[in-house]
Amino acid sequence: MPIHSLNLSGFRSIRKLTLELDALNVVVGANGCGKSNLYKAIKLLHDAAEGRLSPALAQEGGVQKAMWAGGPRRGDRARAPRRMILSARLDDFDYELQLGYPEPSSSLFALDPLIKEESLWLAGHGRRPSTLLLERRNQAAFLCGADGERNAYPTSLRAEESIFGQLAEPHRYPELSQLRETLRNWRFYHEFAVWPGSPLRAPQVGIRSPVLAHDGANLAAAYQTIVEIGDRDLLRDILASAFPDSGFQVEVQQGRFQLLMQRNGLLRPLESAELSDGTLRFLCLAVALLSPRPPAFMALNEPENSLHPALLPALARLIAEASRYSQLWVTSHSPQLATLIRRHRPLRQFALQMRDGETALDDE
Repeated sequence: MPIHSLNLSGFRSIRKLTLELDALNVVVGANGCGKSNLYKAIKLLHDAAEGRLSPALAQEGGVQKAMWAGGPRRGDRARAPRRMILSARLDDFDYELQLGYPEPSSSLFALDPLIKEESLWLAGHGRRPSTLLLERRNQAAFLCGADGERNAYPTSLRAEESIFGQLAEPHRYPELSQLRETLRNWRFYHEFAVWPGSPLRAPQVGIRSPVLAHDGANLAAAYQTIVEIGDRDLLRDILASAFPDSGFQVEVQQGRFQLLMQRNGLLRPLESAELSDGTLRFLCLAVALLSPRPPAFMALNEPENSLHPALLPALARLIAEASRYSQLWVTSHSPQLATLIRRHRPLRQFALQMRDGETALDDE
């Protein structure tokens, strides 16, 4: 299980929250309770490993908009959080990233984050100094190398990015390199490009694709990859339960792939451009979750969007099957989806509520 627990604070509506995770995790709650903020907070760890922490926060409006905007709570000794802290306890490591506001200066770049601290410990031993593999303060860092010696990192780090995006000679720091690859291989699916005229609806050059793109653009190639080297029987079985009067196949013309849907009563198959948004979304979810190269961790944000309620049982089974090979994080507006998933696999359900502007677990 890649993520055992998450400790998050100072990010948007999350003042302070600790979550213990299982293999299959479903987060439910009303609109505006912070479900997507949890999803985004986890994704920031992935973005940091990709060297994209600053651009990711720019999509949130800059670090000032991403920081907790509330004040201190009654009984708090300290003032409201002035740092964003993202911490995860993994199989082998404990990792923590602390971000703050940029220092006042004459620079026009006032929305970049400032890495205050970045730390990595060996898991299972507590956060003792003897297990510390990375200790970063601002732009200086000390790392434990392959020889076991603790050395100062030879160059000054960029203040706005994690060390992962700046790591030279990764072979000298095997644990740090291992964690970077672990975080980079996590997958996130939030929105698929199902709008009219999107690449997903047009024929695309087909290459073997064991992983569906984050926007679903390579849907036809990824579908055919499952047919040829993946669990095609499970894929077809789930699609048959979701669309009992239909079948799917890939058409190839001059090397370009297009997914077709044949429906009973129609004299010709429907092309991708003719399919409903909900049909395409379900196809993307099926292909993403049944990847022949399953990731250690996958997150889905509101997968039931645009789906007819009749598709929820098939979606629940799909999620349950995928959780046999990947740790899953699913945010949803639908408590029914969690109930349906539980019929197939045990899960941990987190019910969220907004309490005085703060995302909190519903203890009821």
